[in-house]
Amino acid sequence: LVSYIATHHHDYLTSHMTVIQDDKAEDTKTAESSLAKTLAGPLSAGFYIFTSLAMTSLTKYAASKWLFPGSSFLLLIECIATVIALLWQAPHGKKYTPFGPNIRRHLPLVTLTKALNMYLSFLAMKRTSLPVYNVLKRLQPVYALVQDWAIRGAIPTGGELFGILAMCLGTLVTGLGDLDFDVAGYAIALVAAGCQSLYLVLARRAQDEVKDLSHVDLLYYTAFYNCLIFFPLSVVEYPEIQKFLANDGEILRLLIFMVPYVLLGTLLNYATFWCTAANSPLATAVAGSAKGILSTIVGMVQFGAHLTMVGWLGLLGNTGGGLLYSLAHTRQRLRKSKEKNA
Repeated sequence: LVSYIATHHHDYLTSHMTVIQDDKAEDTKTAESSLAKTLAGPLSAGFYIFTSLAMTSLTKYAASKWLFPGSSFLLLIECIATVIALLWQAPHGKKYTPFGPNIRRHLPLVTLTKALNMYLSFLAMKRTSLPVYNVLKRLQPVYALVQDWAIRGAIPTGGELFGILAMCLGTLVTGLGDLDFDVAGYAIALVAAGCQSLYLVLARRAQDEVKDLSHVDLLYYTAFYNCLIFFPLSVVEYPEIQKFLANDGEILRLLIFMVPYVLLGTLLNYATFWCTAANSPLATAVAGSAKGILSTIVGMVQFGAHLTMVGWLGLLGNTGGGLLYSLAHTRQRLRKSKEKNA
């Protein structure tokens, strides 16, 4: 009897300790999962800002310092890298259909506006300083407001209108204080911003029309079709590229440049998706505004900017307006989402 009781007691203790250990292991996993989710937000936002800054700096270097003549060639390489990266990251069983009837019906104009934005942005960087370039590109919501109203019937809020007004006034004041004012550079950057906003509006309309068309799908299809646009343009640029690379050391410089350029282009796509998935829309909007501010500072340090005090005040006003617009736009999206789910 004593032996039975001792054995039974030992089995009970062993079983009880196993349950306690399992509970502790489960608590540990839960805590680790919670910590991972908590850290994912700031880490993804920081990674997005870093890769975006590095990519902008590389593009500015190629456009205005290195003076590489093959902008379409670089954009072609970027698009090819994007297509390969998205194919590699695609979930098992995921199939892209770039020649499907719905894609062919709704994506050509989206692709064209995306290609124009990329090409004109590269040209604008050649003729404007990076702080001024950021100011002009930040006017994209101004175009989007008009285009979204005309194409999709969207009505802006008072907060969005106030932010847009601050951006417009800031841009005007920046131009008055820009010692390197270039009419062509400003015009190209403004057209690029218009193409960017039109791309975003048309992309949203395509998502309205094509079932289950995600942001990742849009990125893949536009990159795929942009390869078809930038390839013939690269062929046209080939004689100038060949002449440029005939100079001493330029082939090696191109090879050294392409490694971080392709890597950062791929990482930026990943960082964009990670930041969007791991953060709230508000945090993503703030990260985008922080990226613009830091890009302005980095550009000023690396490449210089000849602005008077009036120009810097205009830049601050434009930046503040961009942040106000991002916050107001995000609040509007959250409100609509809550109403939809109610």
